[in-house]
Amino acid sequence: MKDGQGGSLPYLQSIRYVPITNESVMFSNLETSTINVAEVLGPNDVASAKTNSSLTYRQIPALSFFGIMLNTKVAPFNNVHIRRAIEWGVNRQEIVNTVLKGIGVVSQGPLSPASWAYSSSIAPYSYNINTAKSELAMGGKTGGISFTLLIPSGSPLNTQEAQFIQSELQPAGIMVNIMQETFATLLSDTNVFNYQAALLGWSGRPDSDGKMYSWFHTGGGFNTMQYSDKQVDALLEAARASSDQTQRASDYQQAEQLMLQDAPYVFINHGVNIQASTNNVKNFTLLPTGILEFTNVYTG
Repeated sequence: MKDGQGGSLPYLQSIRYVPITNESVMFSNLETSTINVAEVLGPNDVASAKTNSSLTYRQIPALSFFGIMLNTKVAPFNNVHIRRAIEWGVNRQEIVNTVLKGIGVVSQGPLSPASWAYSSSIAPYSYNINTAKSELAMGGKTGGISFTLLIPSGSPLNTQEAQFIQSELQPAGIMVNIMQETFATLLSDTNVFNYQAALLGWSGRPDSDGKMYSWFHTGGGFNTMQYSDKQVDALLEAARASSDQTQRASDYQQAEQLMLQDAPYVFINHGVNIQASTNNVKNFTLLPTGILEFTNVYTG
């Protein structure tokens, strides 16, 4: 089909999006062809998708990152030692192995292995309860702390991950109150800084500026952690102004190291991006950003 100027029109006449927050419900809808494409699958459903002859499943490493936003201007996370205590108290490998069933990789920063700016040498945190307790002591909280963790409602996977975080932090004397909110409410609360901690991630962008500047530059559009550091700002600005990819990678890695020491965000994992669709969906382009691109998709 062509438009009036001879340009190609999309193959599909229309696309209908159906909001489904529960990953298992989404997969059930895919299995019954109630929907043709699932945006996400729960880790427990991936094996079934791979062996179902009526479905197509593919995955590639993603540019995404997932973890916990910490509001650096609100107690107790206005203290860097308390933020670092959370970093040391979360067992990333346990979450990837058990909650995510090995789908994805442990994260130590915003730059995933799929990024051209990634460095495997950046690994400041591991699971260490004694170090978490020491950071609490340095922050003046030898008796422990408590905080509320906001999570998006409707997702069993989010709930399970939050419960793992809760149980992992408890031996350090860190008590986590899990509070579920609709995704819209959670975004509203974090955008006006009405929170202590929130379980939120980012799909990522091909250029590292799209993952770093808006999240970690002072006043950045997604910087609801209210994080601010002059050295990090300068490095992100320099990388944004340069066309030398080697120099830009160095700038981003230096910014990443500084930002990780300040701990405004607890990075847990990098995900995978998937095609999970019925077999009649053809010509689906799988992107590392996780954006669903239907320009060239047709059914047949």
